[in-house]
Amino acid sequence: MKNVTRKEILSLRNSMSIEEVASRSEEIKNKLISTPMYAEAKHIFSFLSFNKEVLTKPIIDDCLQKGKKVYIPLCNMEIREVVLCSFDGWNKLRPNRMGILEPAKDSIRIADRKVLDLAIVPGAVFDKAGNRIGYGGGYYDKFFSSLKKNIVKIAVCYSFQLVDHIAPDPHDVPMDYIITEKEIIRCHE
Repeated sequence: MKNVTRKEILSLRNSMSIEEVASRSEEIKNKLISTPMYAEAKHIFSFLSFNKEVLTKPIIDDCLQKGKKVYIPLCNMEIREVVLCSFDGWNKLRPNRMGILEPAKDSIRIADRKVLDLAIVPGAVFDKAGNRIGYGGGYYDKFFSSLKKNIVKIAVCYSFQLVDHIAPDPHDVPMDYIITEKEIIRCHE
């Protein structure tokens, strides 16, 4: 069921025009940076957008402009785990074998997960309770379960990536907020 839903939503996302991705991403960024969670955060984790995901470069650039420290993922594909790295600039990134930007080998600076106070999270499908369907690797659920419990997890996605209900697996880690181009959703009280 999850695979079918993921495939349908990603097909919709892939059919978006570059202009639509940019326009919706800008609206999502503006909603995100207006939140108190973002304003108060000093150490922010962000994924590096790929394909037609919500664009994270403008979000990361805003973080840097405001003096926030940014951390990005490095996916260790052998053990299916996200390694937290300090972001050292766009010129220090290279595409991995899946085409996703990561720190270049000579620029990897592993960071302490305990410093994070906010995480900006990717995914294929979400529900308003904060449940998430990722891309099938389990990288992020493993990563989130290793973080301190009070870190704020904000998913950024397009409104059509929301569905009524996702049945979570025991290892799934729910989001605290979901931000689309239309709304900011608080997932649980």
